[in-house]
Amino acid sequence: MGISERFTQRSRQQVSSSKVVRRRNWARKQWVVAALACVLLLLGVGLAQTVVTASANVPFDFWAQGRKFPAGDYVFDSGFPGSISIRDKGSKLSMAVAAVPYGDPVNKESAKLLFVRRDGKYYLTELWGVLGKRVVTAEFEHRGEKNNEQREVRLVYP
Repeated sequence: MGISERFTQRSRQQVSSSKVVRRRNWARKQWVVAALACVLLLLGVGLAQTVVTASANVPFDFWAQGRKFPAGDYVFDSGFPGSISIRDKGSKLSMAVAAVPYGDPVNKESAKLLFVRRDGKYYLTELWGVLGKRVVTAEFEHRGEKNNEQREVRLVYP
């Protein structure tokens, strides 16, 4: 066997063995990706937040997060972490309002929305619900302030 034949044979063996190595590496990567996907899936199931929905009839115009909401029937839910979703029952549009939890949950009979009147407008300041008491982030600096023009609206859970 000549030098060129030995060189060719060695090259074929090296190419062949490098293909095997690449296939093994690819298989390992696929296994690692599958294992990570399973772990993330299990973590996601464990960390999933339950969406809790309540409704309220607000008999006056109010403001939340710089937006005016006309008097009417609204749905409030906890679908977004760290916020409260507000949706007019007659519409599919909703707005998430940033909120900070600060207190223990209340029973369904004590659930309510708290509004404060400032500058002739009612502002949504707090939501007391079955997931806890939450203060609207934009109103946090006013938390605990009392005035004679506070209003409460009952939250109703299905």
